[in-house]
Amino acid sequence: LTDRAFFKTLHEGWVRHGIAEIIKMAVVKDMSLFELLEKAGPKLIRTKFGTENPEDSEYGSMCDVIIGKAMEGYVRAEYGNLWETHQCRPHAYGHTWSPGYEIPSGMLHGHAVGTCMGYGAYLAYDQGFITEEKFHRIMKLISDMELTLYHPIMDNHDQIWAAQKKVTEKRGGNLCAPVPRGEIGLCGYINDVDEKRLRRTLDEYKQICKKYPRAGLGVDMHCVDVGLEPAGTVGMRETESLEQQQQGGEDSKATVGQKGGEQTKDLSYNEWIKTCQESRTHAHNERLGGKAIELGAEKPPAFNKDTLFHPTVEAYATAHTTKASKDVARISEVTKEKKMFAPCMVGQLEGQFLKMMVQMQRANTVLDIGTFTGYSALSFAEGLGKDGKVVTIENDAKIAETADGLFKASSVADKIELLVGDAVQHMQKLLQQGKKFDLIFLDADKANYVKYYEIAMQGLLNKDGFIMADNSLCALVYREGDARRDRLHEFNELVSKDPRVEQVCLTLREGVTIIRPTPEFWASTANKQ
Repeated sequence: LTDRAFFKTLHEGWVRHGIAEIIKMAVVKDMSLFELLEKAGPKLIRTKFGTENPEDSEYGSMCDVIIGKAMEGYVRAEYGNLWETHQCRPHAYGHTWSPGYEIPSGMLHGHAVGTCMGYGAYLAYDQGFITEEKFHRIMKLISDMELTLYHPIMDNHDQIWAAQKKVTEKRGGNLCAPVPRGEIGLCGYINDVDEKRLRRTLDEYKQICKKYPRAGLGVDMHCVDVGLEPAGTVGMRETESLEQQQQGGEDSKATVGQKGGEQTKDLSYNEWIKTCQESRTHAHNERLGGKAIELGAEKPPAFNKDTLFHPTVEAYATAHTTKASKDVARISEVTKEKKMFAPCMVGQLEGQFLKMMVQMQRANTVLDIGTFTGYSALSFAEGLGKDGKVVTIENDAKIAETADGLFKASSVADKIELLVGDAVQHMQKLLQQGKKFDLIFLDADKANYVKYYEIAMQGLLNKDGFIMADNSLCALVYREGDARRDRLHEFNELVSKDPRVEQVCLTLREGVTIIRPTPEFWASTANKQ
């Protein structure tokens, strides 16, 4: 177990995520081990604990001590409590909240532990257990070892709160979260974190992590980044659910998995398809519409998730999307500072999508229904030409005041007109005034989407203009029995059956439906005029 030669056979990413468990023992059990880790630095990863540079015997000896101290600390912590008869377990540091999001995030275990150690250290600082200097010293070590401090999945506070409730139940009704206390290398326990404090400290911790290298993200933090199967799928075939495998039968024969780059680099494209990609045929057939849901259902189908996207996919897509401008990013910052409901913002991925839509359409006028703090309106405005105009409507006067201040401070303030009040009434006034728009974006009260749509189709669109409806797939995401879920389903059904338009429902974020009146509609409109 202590033979370092084994480390030489491992992927750097595997070594890196294993170091998290050593940091864990150092923070709550052994200051001397902590100092050794600081001294060794990320060279531990590059040299795989000194096995790649055996000529450096001094460094190798330090690696031996690090491994020995980590194992000794763990055994001393575990010995005498093998059956967990009590929960004063320092080696559970970093394992209180992360079990609730490690698998759905796709993170390697060590990276998930890194996020939890960092957050636990912040709670220790928030509680007065450690100084700010000690907190940042812990954070720096985790970051220097290229482990994750914060993952986007941690934005889902409901999920983390659910994880806390579950671990509290597992620990006999006590949270008993081990954290550093007094000095690094000593352990204390936090037993009371209510939901309000959890949400507050997660928000604060996220902002702190942004100031660290990589904005708190780790290097090769997901299982797939280091050549492993996604977390939670080990032992499952790529095209089958667990239920399907348990049923067995002819359809449960093994399929060909994806192969590593070294095995596939010499294959031709057709050979690669046959060898590595045939397992995706089933899913592709579904994407071709082979199992489309029939229209006309009174209620949308059951959907037991509260999001459409996988955190790994979302993080990857966002990382490869043009970053928001300083003005748009400021909207996000202010929204969070004022503790407004951040999910009402479209976010970076969709914001860039909206900007590019007006650019590709060469739109000159946009009607944005549902301003909130202005993320979509400002994104649209930045995509318009110099004479372009965005009219945006917000019902809540207090929120509108925040948006107005952000608009006025932006470089495109002259392109945005903010209307405050009921969206239906404002749309009717715009219609009476003969105003027309190249793009109408629906993102206000979901219960009124049908009204917004009908008014838009009565004459608010310029010829060749189109409508975009945000959150259209919340007809699935919102909880069953929610009235807005049903209203969105009614809207989706109405649009799908409307002969005046053609549409596409995209699985971007929480669903974006693009609706375009047909040439026949425009011809009939011209004849009426």
